[in-house]
Amino acid sequence: MLKTDYLIIGSGIAGLSTALQLKDQGKITVITRGELKQANTYWAQGGIAAVMTKEDRFVKHINDTLDAGAGHGDRDAIRHLVEGAPKAIRFLESIGVKFKKEPALEGGHSVARIWRTTDFTGQDILNQLIKAVQKAKNIEVKDHVDAVELIVKNDRCNGAYVRVQDQEELHPIYAKRTVLATGGLGQLYAKTSNTKAAAGDGIALAAKAGLEPTALEFIQFHPTALNHDDKGRYFLLSETLRGFGAKIVNVEGKSFLDEYDSRAELAPRDIVTRAVNFELANGAVYLDMRHLNGKEVKKRFPNIYKRLKQYGLDLTNDLIPITPVAHFSCGGVPTDLKGTTKLPGLSAVGEVAYTKVHGANRLASNALLEAVVFAESIVKEIIRQKETGAEAEITEVDPSEIPKVVIESLPQVKAYAKRIGQIMWERVGIVRSEEGLKKALKEISEIPARDYRIQNRQIVCYKLIQACLHRPLSLGCHYIASDLD
Repeated sequence: MLKTDYLIIGSGIAGLSTALQLKDQGKITVITRGELKQANTYWAQGGIAAVMTKEDRFVKHINDTLDAGAGHGDRDAIRHLVEGAPKAIRFLESIGVKFKKEPALEGGHSVARIWRTTDFTGQDILNQLIKAVQKAKNIEVKDHVDAVELIVKNDRCNGAYVRVQDQEELHPIYAKRTVLATGGLGQLYAKTSNTKAAAGDGIALAAKAGLEPTALEFIQFHPTALNHDDKGRYFLLSETLRGFGAKIVNVEGKSFLDEYDSRAELAPRDIVTRAVNFELANGAVYLDMRHLNGKEVKKRFPNIYKRLKQYGLDLTNDLIPITPVAHFSCGGVPTDLKGTTKLPGLSAVGEVAYTKVHGANRLASNALLEAVVFAESIVKEIIRQKETGAEAEITEVDPSEIPKVVIESLPQVKAYAKRIGQIMWERVGIVRSEEGLKKALKEISEIPARDYRIQNRQIVCYKLIQACLHRPLSLGCHYIASDLD
């Protein structure tokens, strides 16, 4: 048994930003399923969108976000996000993140407002967050610890039951406030940019505690990942490559995106993704930078250039084969602008949360931004409750109430996960149909899993597919095949 003031489940930018901004308020425990550098944040390449120049305005960023989200986002929530962006940048700079002096342009943005460090901005940010967390006296990080179920007692979240890797028994971690920062659900799909831990477990935890996820039908697929499966994930080719001038071409070497949208390579991700997906039916699709100055490309994107060399590809001289991949969940556990859920004692932040800012499709480089802005919102609310005496005390449970779980062999778990990924990619992917969605529900329900890790995936898949079925018309990155008729 462990008691802490604040339990944070997840160690990406959302979880660590929350921990750091809470460090003077009490004891903080961060748990993560893998290791600190295995968060999706580590692989984020683009940067953070923020209005920081004279040429830009908050209203432009707000409108761009609304437009990318097919008008489905909430203007007040987006304003909260956008107006909090400059402070988010300053917070990251205060812990040692060094952004470039000039912003970059990405698809869907009307102005260059993407602040980046290198072409591996997420990695640079996460490294600085980890350094700061390791220096903080009040923050304890426990890796290889899996949150299995939230502790709900007297209609309040009091922490979580956790499982240490390779152990079968669960142990309680009690907390005054628990923060879900578990990231996304890309690993539910056969093709994804997400790390292995991103399988929707935070959504499953909340759902089992009675919180219904919202807007799960809006899964964003990134249009330009290297078409090569690298141990369960696909390497992204950043949006900023297209902002720099990269073209997307078909098997004949011809550019085709202007046939789908006048913005071509700089159209929002859902449009580019569907265009690439349709073109793949006729043959391979490539990212092409051969027409650009090779020296400038290497200078601007040194890490992407080096990474592609490992695959035997030259970013400046080769056509780079691409595929869309599952990338980001625009929906999740509903919260208010303070990051609080309807379950007292529980907050959610980052990709696991549904804050209404992304609408039906996320604008590029608003993800890392959302994590930092809403982390601060959570901390402000915790401090307010503490100062007003509204912070609740911990309620422990009887040892007999600690749940039991089934642990199946790892090969069996991987086999079930692979099957789910295939079903989701084929039937609940970029283009969907009512018939395919219903088949997916049936096929996933027939997987005879007893292991909690697969059952969690099944729960989230059910919720996601049901959300798709409840939205019969296309919107944003939710695309129904019947619309083609």
